[in-house]
Amino acid sequence: MTDMTNFQINPMPATPVEQLEFKPLDSRYRQAYMTGILLIYVLLAALAALLLLTGRTWLFLLAEGAVAVAAIVNLSVLPKALRFKGYAFREHDLSFRSGIFFPKLTTVPYARIQQISVSRNPLSQIFGLCSLDVVNGAQQFAAVRIPGLTEEDADRIKTFLTEKINARND
Repeated sequence: MTDMTNFQINPMPATPVEQLEFKPLDSRYRQAYMTGILLIYVLLAALAALLLLTGRTWLFLLAEGAVAVAAIVNLSVLPKALRFKGYAFREHDLSFRSGIFFPKLTTVPYARIQQISVSRNPLSQIFGLCSLDVVNGAQQFAAVRIPGLTEEDADRIKTFLTEKINARND
């Protein structure tokens, strides 16, 4: 006869993911993101100016007004949304939080991580920032993308996650 045990366990983690202290993204990320958004609105305003070629001034004014209102609303909400973004590590997983109107919290267990990569786009490179992409086994795309990291932070986190993955495989 086999000695079977069935001990009681506590299903509540020591720190629920909703109560984690999230590390904010680098302050330069806010500047880089706002610069990118501002460039998009400048481009949209320039495209709207092409409406002047049609001779319909009212259509041009309407389009420029819509672009201006959208820019003001977007640029006033973005700082709060960017301050809300953050990441946290627990003993067995990584969590990333984003979104203020539609909050999103993604948690990836270290055991599921298959690939970690560091990427840069031209604008973030100007500000000396990069993103860390963490791909899990169940998805073809990045399960978590942590933007707005300094190169040192991205390398440090990549090394930490790689060590977690290697410890699991040993």
